Amino acid sequence: MLSNTHHLLPFDQAWQFDETSLTFSSSLPSAPTELPSPETAGAVNETSKARFILNRLFQDYSGSFAVRLWNGSMLYIGNDTPAFTFCLEQASVLRDMVFFSDPARLAEAYFAGEVQILGDFNAAMQLRYYFESLSLPLHEKLGLVFKALTLADNQTDVAETDQHTVATNSLQKNESPAFTLDYDLPSAFYRLWLDERMLHSCAFFSNASQDLAQAQHNQLDLICLKLHLQHGDRLLDVSGSWGGLAYWAAKNYGAFVHTLVHNPEQCAHVSAEIKKHGLEKLVTVGLGRYDSLSDFACYDKAVNIDVCGQVGEQNLPAYLAKIHQVLKPGGLLLHHAITTESPGRQHELSTEFINRQIFADGPLTSLSHFREQMHAAKLEVFNVEGLRRHQALTLRRWLAKMEQSHQEITQIVGERTYRIWRLYMTACAIQFEQGVTGTHQILAVRTT
Repeated sequence: MLSNTHHLLPFDQAWQFDETSLTFSSSLPSAPTELPSPETAGAVNETSKARFILNRLFQDYSGSFAVRLWNGSMLYIGNDTPAFTFCLEQASVLRDMVFFSDPARLAEAYFAGEVQILGDFNAAMQLRYYFESLSLPLHEKLGLVFKALTLADNQTDVAETDQHTVATNSLQKNESPAFTLDYDLPSAFYRLWLDERMLHSCAFFSNASQDLAQAQHNQLDLICLKLHLQHGDRLLDVSGSWGGLAYWAAKNYGAFVHTLVHNPEQCAHVSAEIKKHGLEKLVTVGLGRYDSLSDFACYDKAVNIDVCGQVGEQNLPAYLAKIHQVLKPGGLLLHHAITTESPGRQHELSTEFINRQIFADGPLTSLSHFREQMHAAKLEVFNVEGLRRHQALTLRRWLAKMEQSHQEITQIVGERTYRIWRLYMTACAIQFEQGVTGTHQILAVRTT
């Protein structure tokens, strides 16, 4: 019987399977041919080394994909039709795949253009999970390292290769390429993939086929109803985004809204929208975060729904203490909490990308810890709704619009930023779909 072992084969040769010897043999003519040039021989040698390394690295990979090397050679991993093509533009990327098991290094190579992904990008993201669990015996890893050291970028000489290796090895294993998600981008960037109200928050879908605009409409009404928003209520919005909730609450529920934003462009945008909608008497905007608020208890309700407004674990006590201070006794808080759903080692591996690279304010926390911190801040939780599936659908809608607007986005923020956001959204969508990360809408009341 044939095993399920993956075979890495060149696309540009015709192969036949010999059932007697259980080996692969070429069907190309055996007649003498001209000796290859040194350049051709070098490329064949590089391809052979890469084939050996990749065959071992992906020996246990369950999927199928193609690999295009820096010299143009095409290789194949798996037994089925390739779901995507993984293009290695430089040999240094393959060396890093051997030296380190941190998927963030592959992410950085993608951001830098050293890796291209053709085909199913979502399927390619599964490589991240594979590398997180990859563990080679020391003797095998040393053998692969030896081969990887002899790879040269685009036929560069050995001295240059050795110089790159020294630089690579100078990095500590626990160090990762520095990249964070930049939220302070022009409004033109967000307009290309958010809904018309510029809501950068989880929508609420009545069904999976509902369009994003209607789903965001649903969420805004749900938030206002949960807060029992009444005409004349003073509402504090600390979401820090583009003002969509503030206009909605003021226009449709008659609330007086003070909304906080994080950067001057958001402030200018919200100010313009306030004037456009004739809401100058109902909506005010401030530049800053929750810690810029005074301690005076003057708000009936408070809300935080924006992705950018994620409060990290280390800042949670200070954030909740401030909300308690500015709410009147009996005042309500509605907070969208992005939480980790996987404890222990699984949590460490599965949420590392989001914790380390996306939320600069600190790692995600669990729902139980969030509730404990609310209790300590004298905010009594009386309603919690899980929105994980809604968050995944929202991300998929954003991602589709972003990919459709690839060219326009790169003209505004550049290719690297586009790639960071694309990978971030795909990684987050997968984690919400798998139940590794969750979103909870938490409603609490100030008790004293």
